[in-house]
Amino acid sequence: MNAFDILGSLMQGGMRPSAGRMQDMFGRQGLGGMFGGPGGMPQGGMPQGGAGGLFDMLGKIAGPMMSGSGGQSGGGLPIDLLKQIGGAIFSGQGGPNVQGSGTTAAGAGAISVFGALAAQALEVAKQMMASGGAAPGASPSGAPGSAGGFDLDDAAAIIAGLRKPTNVEEEKTLEDMATLTIRAMLNAAKADGQIDPQEAQRLLGKMQEDGITEEERQFVLTEMQKPMETDAIVRAVPNQQAAAQIYTASLMAIQVDTDAEQRYLQELASKLGINQHAVNYLHQAVGVA
Repeated sequence: MNAFDILGSLMQGGMRPSAGRMQDMFGRQGLGGMFGGPGGMPQGGMPQGGAGGLFDMLGKIAGPMMSGSGGQSGGGLPIDLLKQIGGAIFSGQGGPNVQGSGTTAAGAGAISVFGALAAQALEVAKQMMASGGAAPGASPSGAPGSAGGFDLDDAAAIIAGLRKPTNVEEEKTLEDMATLTIRAMLNAAKADGQIDPQEAQRLLGKMQEDGITEEERQFVLTEMQKPMETDAIVRAVPNQQAAAQIYTASLMAIQVDTDAEQRYLQELASKLGINQHAVNYLHQAVGVA
């Protein structure tokens, strides 16, 4: 099973709130011109080598932003990183020499977007806790990229999708993070109750169009039919970087327009131990009140 294929399909339209919110967020940050509008590609097309090529590119871009991964913190802004990977999420087409479908790179890109936003949210929260007020360099709106740079060690950078895995163990760590992200997004979709059968069929139909395997389809179907498993998901989270990513993915997966969804997110943030400053930043960043 390729978790990146599943996640990529979800982000390219399988889960409508995710795709719409990502495009809205990028639109607010002026990404349309860089990619030629939603669905566009970064200049030069999809990185060669599918997800692996994307991680190679991300390593070069993100290095100066991360003081714990061989770079120097504050050297760039998260929005600069998001600009480089946004096209991979909105395109379902791979370029020449891409190994695997476009959904694989889209899934990897989604992990990286969640990872960059989560890392920035944790950095903003840390600065606000230290200063007792607004984080240095942060705008009142808390927009992505408002407090450039963040500190990730190698393990956290892998989980964030901002460094290419260099061995089998790191590959498994990233794959597990992608799988957990899918579980969290589908769990959030049940906040109002069971996933609507018609919506489930639409989602599975979209994934079939994207070429997912029968094993991947059965995984998604099983997850959709499960009862809520918030505690199990929380227990599987290895650290605060992963916790903030899981919250970000859950936030992107639902409309957050009902009391049940709002209560779910409050419960999830509490169980994950995410600082309220980080929660506020993430909500502002993705345009959720």
